[in-house]
Parts: sequence; structure tokens; C-alpha cells
Amino acid sequence: MNSEAKFDKLTADEEAHLRLWASATPAQRLAWLEEAQRIAYQSGALQESQNKARE
Repeated sequence: MNSEAKFDKLTADEEAHLRLWASATPAQRLAWLEEAQRIAYQSGALQESQNKARE
């Protein structure tokens, strides 16, 4: 039995999510990235880089 599942089509929810993401403006994408980084730092998943700490 092949352990890799093949999916030919997205579900309606997946397609809606993809369309929403694709329609985001660059500013919205940047805001999402900055928020994701803030959450990662707060959770301890990321640490500030050495270069950033020196500034």
C-alpha cells in the first residue's frame, strides 16, 4: 500500500482559504508576518538574532 495520498482537488474550505490568502495585499501579508514573528518571540520559538540585539 502506498503511504502517500494523492489529492486531485481542494475542498471548498481549502479553496476559499487559498483565494483569501492570494487576495491579500503586500501590506496585509507583511502585517501577518510581523504578527507571526511577535508571537514566535513571545512563545520562545524564536530568539532575536545577534545582529538585531546589537542595534
